[in-house]
Amino acid sequence: MTTKLDLLLVEDNASDAGLIVRHLRKAGFEFDYVQIDTEPELRTALQQREWSAVLCDYSLCGFDAGVALDTVQQTGLDLPFIVVSGEISDEKASRLMRAGAHDYVMKDNLTRLGPALARELDEVHQRRARRAAERSAEKHARRLQLSRQVIDSLREGITVTDLQGTIVDVNPSFETITGYSRAEVLGCNPRILKSGRHPPTFYETLWHTLVTAGTWRGEIWNRRKNGEIYPELLTLSAVRGSDGLPTHYVAVFSDLSKEKQTEAHIHWLTNHDALTGLANRQLFMDRLQQAIEAAENSNHDGAAVLLLDLDRFRRINESLGQEAGDKLLQHIAERIQSCLRGRASAARLGSDEFLVLLTQFADTDAIAACAHRILDEIARPCMIGGHEISVTASLGISVFPDDGRNAAELLRAAEAARAPIRHGHHNRLHFFTSGMDNQARRWMEIESELRQALERRELQLYYQPLLCARDGRIRSLEALARWHSPVLGWVSPAEFVPVAEESGLIVDIGDWVLRTACAQARRWQDDGLPPVRVAVNVSAHQIATGALPERIREVLARTGLPAAQLEIELTESTMMADTEFASAQVETISRMGVSVALDDFGTGYSSLAYLSRFALNKVKIDRSFVHKLASDPKSTTIIAATVGLARGLGLQVVAEGVETEAQQRTLIAAGCDALQGYLFSPPVAAADLSRLTALFAPCEPYATPRTALAPPPD
Repeated sequence: MTTKLDLLLVEDNASDAGLIVRHLRKAGFEFDYVQIDTEPELRTALQQREWSAVLCDYSLCGFDAGVALDTVQQTGLDLPFIVVSGEISDEKASRLMRAGAHDYVMKDNLTRLGPALARELDEVHQRRARRAAERSAEKHARRLQLSRQVIDSLREGITVTDLQGTIVDVNPSFETITGYSRAEVLGCNPRILKSGRHPPTFYETLWHTLVTAGTWRGEIWNRRKNGEIYPELLTLSAVRGSDGLPTHYVAVFSDLSKEKQTEAHIHWLTNHDALTGLANRQLFMDRLQQAIEAAENSNHDGAAVLLLDLDRFRRINESLGQEAGDKLLQHIAERIQSCLRGRASAARLGSDEFLVLLTQFADTDAIAACAHRILDEIARPCMIGGHEISVTASLGISVFPDDGRNAAELLRAAEAARAPIRHGHHNRLHFFTSGMDNQARRWMEIESELRQALERRELQLYYQPLLCARDGRIRSLEALARWHSPVLGWVSPAEFVPVAEESGLIVDIGDWVLRTACAQARRWQDDGLPPVRVAVNVSAHQIATGALPERIREVLARTGLPAAQLEIELTESTMMADTEFASAQVETISRMGVSVALDDFGTGYSSLAYLSRFALNKVKIDRSFVHKLASDPKSTTIIAATVGLARGLGLQVVAEGVETEAQQRTLIAAGCDALQGYLFSPPVAAADLSRLTALFAPCEPYATPRTALAPPPD
């Protein structure tokens, strides 16, 4: 906008007024504005300044938009009057439009406000120009004496005909819009512009209104010389002579093509995902509800919802950048669509989540076949930015009417069906079954409360000692997060840790555990206790950030804890997710003097030869092997072999989950260096460790592990 506007904002909600102002500034308008909210203020404001437009809420304290419109009209001012409302029915809106309001815009869709205001400002400008022309014409005996300068300066096309409908004059804008030259149309009838889209009754009504009322205004489809059909806003008026009888008819019209294209584009954006071009959630839910209604009235149609998300998509964004992630999403969208047949449709729900609606299928086997095609197509590697990327998906399925009677219930059922897959088993599909809804609801409750847990200081650290097999002294303590929610009560780590992993909250929680455990270890030492080592579990998400070594360095510096008193525990799956990336960080951490332990050994790759490339100090045998010592002789053999291999690599060995003295004797005989389990102590709060502090002993120094990288230069 090149001209600065003066806007009168009739609004009693400051927040809504601010939102309107921001939308208009974002749309490029330059303006000053005054906000009022009473009828007396409106009357005063209309007298004090020359306003560009009035933007009015529908419902105000003591009066409404109808009263405000009447007040503006009483002044005789020609001002665009646009209703901007949060809640207004179509009937009320139509009544206001008939009363003279120029447009109405809903507050939850303010993207229309800018185009609507621009259009009405343009129209008022044109109306004033037309009135100037008409006033000039009234000084002359006939309409044909209108000033050519005024007519030619208008952006609208103008056609002048005699009473028989023969064209006697047009302006240059007519030539621009229609493609016909003035010479080609003089003496012709305007019907040469007819598009063929309107029935004869349309034109009969038009001419009847023009003859009886002297004017007609509305939208009409016409045809250019090149055959293109276009929409125009047309005003027909009778020009009367001094005797009051019609002498000519004048048509003033403007090309609405750009406005219609803009409206269509806005409508498309409202219903589609801009990145992939797929339908968005709103459009998908509309289509799903229509499919349900069709299925209720047909014995052939059905409705099935497939909800999928990409496995570990966040890792791709973090490692290759958002641009690569966006391109991958576009590839995935294309691949999903390539698998669909008939009236099936796809949508992007958000981030890496996609929806598929199937309406034509014989049975659940056909649904499963389509789902498998989608999963297989997604799993094909693709090249993005010079990188070959392979990604899998987890897919949940719900079917009408067994899993839900409406769109919302079917979507919720599909989410519940997907939940057990995305929380551990990837590249699979799962149909909704009874009970899943409760599981999904529990998951959402935990995630909702967990997001506030750190801020509310609901998380606590418990510590479980690791006893030296040689002398029974405590040289290490494992820090374990525990959560007591005021809403949910005590929540098991088995429940909240997977939620934290999936939601990404594990990064903040892991950082809190690191800071808290290091600070506690330092306090024990300051209290005169021997310097024990504290072990902290690290998740794959923390490794994925690439900032773990630097974060450890910062925490050690802030707490003053020596590096030798910190141990980082990682699972095999955490390190194997991106071996080179993880290995480099583990080596950096080890160079700092921090011990690194492999947790839950035996549940993942279980290859010490493969893991030898990591700068490890310790291996922790998973509790599942310890529990089988009495029932499965092979467990004793596996533990002995693990100890032997670990010794060859210079690694300490810890056995987890020790609960009986028999297990203790077997594990010590096998050569384990340390034992951990309920036989010695459950995880307890720091204050409750006082009964065990007599067993605290200085942590033994570990030899620097072999590393794959060359040492940094001095």
